[in-house]
Amino acid sequence: MTAVTADAFRILVADDERAVLDAYRTVLCAINPSSGKGSAIESLEAKLFGPPSTVEPASTFSPVLCRGGEEAVETIRSRRPEDPAFPVAFLDVRMPPGIDGIETAARIRALDPEINIVIVTGYSDSHPREIAQRVPPLDKLFYISKPFQKMELQQFVLALTAKWKSDRASRLLNQELSRRCQELEAAHAEVVTACERAEFANHTKSEFLANMSHELRTPLNAVIGFTDIMRAEAFGPIGNDRYREYLDDIYYSGKHLLQMINDLLDLSTIEIGKLRINIESISLDDVIGGVASLMRIQAEQAEIELRQEHRAERVRLHADEHRLRQVLVNLLSNAIKFTPRSGHVIVATDIDSDGNLSISVSDTGIGMSPSDLSLVFAPFQQIDQVMARRYGGAGLGLTIAKNLTELQGGALTLASELGKGTTVTLRFPPDHYSAKSELYLVAKG
Repeated sequence: MTAVTADAFRILVADDERAVLDAYRTVLCAINPSSGKGSAIESLEAKLFGPPSTVEPASTFSPVLCRGGEEAVETIRSRRPEDPAFPVAFLDVRMPPGIDGIETAARIRALDPEINIVIVTGYSDSHPREIAQRVPPLDKLFYISKPFQKMELQQFVLALTAKWKSDRASRLLNQELSRRCQELEAAHAEVVTACERAEFANHTKSEFLANMSHELRTPLNAVIGFTDIMRAEAFGPIGNDRYREYLDDIYYSGKHLLQMINDLLDLSTIEIGKLRINIESISLDDVIGGVASLMRIQAEQAEIELRQEHRAERVRLHADEHRLRQVLVNLLSNAIKFTPRSGHVIVATDIDSDGNLSISVSDTGIGMSPSDLSLVFAPFQQIDQVMARRYGGAGLGLTIAKNLTELQGGALTLASELGKGTTVTLRFPPDHYSAKSELYLVAKG
């Protein structure tokens, strides 16, 4: 059985007649529960029903009797925080020779805004409306006529105390809610500030990378160009086979580095919102055919079959031709790179039941596990370090492809199964293209 401490309250009474104060004491003390009777009832209930899990004892009340208004005001003023509260004050109107009950009520209200004040009198010189103006608020001001009835007075004490407790609990709850709201607002402001700082830092970083990438491309293009001239022996023979090997290494390393810088530049330009997209009506067949022809040499060198499967004939797509080619080159390059020999890569077009145009690149490569899929579109990510060393690259291809697809009004999704291959699909809504649907196969290689 859990014991709960009873609430103890003090009831303030101010009246100039000793007999009336004695009557108050008798009536108010009678509210308190009888310990003997209560103990007997509790003992019987415990025998019949077992001990209750929670005991909620009734509140107790002790009257504080004052012979005048000044004494009542001073009683409220001198109350210490640890003293029992005054939920109710009963004030007589006429208490000569000091201040009357209305002035007493006004002063008490100034000291304790939450106390319920009951004006007790047989006659008053002031109209209730005037009293309400002097002793607001109206919901904490009440009246009882003299001579009062015992039950009426006790009911006022119990009801107004319950009201006081409810108001106090509500006030404390509102204060706690207000405090929590302030904390949440402060936390939200901190999050907003942190996000703004992060966005500014990211924007600054992207601008720096864009500028650096531009500065690096100029000398690197010169290195690649001059190396290519030397490899072609435009101004005379090299004269040494080892030098030719070195020139080949320089040329292909430079091309690889240039591609990485171009990817970095594209990503930085996208992040700062400065990448220009030129949307026009283009032939999807021509774009895919051109990219497939470009990638066929790489596929043949890797001993991989590259083919096209079109289920959407003569499609006119509203897109940026240069950026769409860039996306498809990235996807096909990845598919070929991650597909073992004798595998195949398929680039296909189709129109689904909702009218969306899809362009998919599928391979029979190494695939990815479900845990790897969450990282695949994050910039500078490779599935693991072993793969990064084996296949190379900066981990920007899919990130750039996704961003470029979205900038053209499409969406890029990826499905993969470890050891069985990967399919990357671009989808464009019906208002982005016009086409005639029909299956045909082309360009095996």
